[in-house]
Amino acid sequence: MSIELTKGERFNLSKETPDFSKIAIALGWQVSQTALNCDIDASVFMLAADGRIPDEKYFVFYNNLTSPDGSVRHSGDSRNGQIEGDDETVYLDLSKINAAIQEIVFVVTIHDGQEKNQSFSQVENAFIRLYNSETLSELVRYNLNQIFSQETALEFGRLYKKNGEWRFQAVGQGYNAGLQSFVDKYYVENAVEKSSNADEKVDDAEVVRRFSDRVDRLLREEAIEETALPVSKEAVEQPTATPVNADTVESDADQITEDSTQKSQEAAVTAEEFWKRYEEGERDFTGINLAGVDLSGKTLDSNVSLSQANLSSAQLANANLTRVNLIGSNLQGANLNSTNLQSADLIEVNLSGANLTKTILYDARLIQANFSQANLSEAKLDRANLTVANLSRANLTQASLGGANLTGADLSQAKVTKVNLSGANLSGVNLTGVSLTGVNLQGVNLSGMNLSGVNLTGTNLSYANLSGVNLSGVNLSGASLSGANLDGANLKGVSLIGVNLQSVNLSGQNLSGFNLSGVNLHGANLSEADLTSANLCGANLSYANLEKANLKDAKLVGANMDRAKLAGAIMPDGTIHE
Repeated sequence: MSIELTKGERFNLSKETPDFSKIAIALGWQVSQTALNCDIDASVFMLAADGRIPDEKYFVFYNNLTSPDGSVRHSGDSRNGQIEGDDETVYLDLSKINAAIQEIVFVVTIHDGQEKNQSFSQVENAFIRLYNSETLSELVRYNLNQIFSQETALEFGRLYKKNGEWRFQAVGQGYNAGLQSFVDKYYVENAVEKSSNADEKVDDAEVVRRFSDRVDRLLREEAIEETALPVSKEAVEQPTATPVNADTVESDADQITEDSTQKSQEAAVTAEEFWKRYEEGERDFTGINLAGVDLSGKTLDSNVSLSQANLSSAQLANANLTRVNLIGSNLQGANLNSTNLQSADLIEVNLSGANLTKTILYDARLIQANFSQANLSEAKLDRANLTVANLSRANLTQASLGGANLTGADLSQAKVTKVNLSGANLSGVNLTGVSLTGVNLQGVNLSGMNLSGVNLTGTNLSYANLSGVNLSGVNLSGASLSGANLDGANLKGVSLIGVNLQSVNLSGQNLSGFNLSGVNLHGANLSEADLTSANLCGANLSYANLEKANLKDAKLVGANMDRAKLAGAIMPDGTIHE
């Protein structure tokens, strides 16, 4: 049964749950409707006894998803916070944590919150919870009930080591600061650039860039040798770092004992060793480190578990991984060209920057998967579950997502040229900066979405539900809206010339002054529509429903009105049709 903590309370993880070491710490929040562009990021600082990160790679965030000892893995950036449940998750294996690490701090910041004048006053139902990542049973939860009016950053909680035991504390301390302030607090001398002025506001993106550049360079260097982690000189010269929320939180982190053994980074398992274990009958490879392994063309049984495995930069081209369990695994930068992952379990998997060209993902479970900047061109994702998946900046050119569930997914800045989305669920999808040119959206439910300014040239929207959609300024040149529902849609500034509007529902629409010359409106529902002064010359209005429509001063020269319903319509000369 889960225990609910209040601010400042502690939970002895080692004492209460001594039989397992694999846990997950999930953070969740909901952004108010007035601040839907609010981008919230979770970060993890792994601290040595001096209260500082001993190495840049022990700052784990969306651009550095795994700690060098393999003990901590970040699920990746979630940008919406518009649904209930977990938004970002950090997976921990306590047995792998380097002995030099004595405290792990969980921080949440509003990306460039100070610059955007955003704060946690616009965030609701925030929480942090710990659960057994193997059984999914919740152990402890802290609901953040405080009111934050100006704060742009929060320390949610921390794991710390005392007397050899791991304990969790609910912190709930707010700060009116950005990510740089935490970097300054936990920086490594001569390693991480500290801001020169305490009052200087450093753009969060710049902070991330600095860290990313350094981490990328370090990861290209030789692997960490099997020696103790470096600890800055302040470890012996300065006292333990000042605890957060000093009014309620006491400082009780231990000093590292002289005879404590240092854990080295777990070496990656070679393809030969993995394959030997596999052929000997082993099927549970949960948490295994297969970074860079080459399993191209290999076939694995459907009962194989690679859950939470590190497969970063792995070569898996043309491999058959049908129904394999890859929940929470790290496939960042992996090569999955033409890999068969049909019906595979890829919940919360990290595929950022991965090559998924022509990958088969039919019916796969990809809930909260991170595809940021991944190449999914020509991938087969029909009927896949991509709920709340991060596809920002992904290349989806000519990919097939027919019938896929993309509820709440982030497709911002994604390339979706000629993508098949017929029958897909796009409820709550973020399409900021997306061009839908040539995309097949037949039968898709887009009701209530904001598509203002989106390029829909040549897009197939036949039978799509566009009720209440904001289409202001949209380019629909050559698009097909045959049978689409446009009830209540905003068509301000939209050109409908050349658009196929056969059987479309435009009931009650304000089309006053619209140029509809030559447009195919055969069988369209235009009942009670405002068509005053509209240009309908040469339009096909055969079988259209124009009952009670206002056609005053409309131009109907050459229009086909065969069998159109006109009962109660106001005609161009102002008379009412009987």
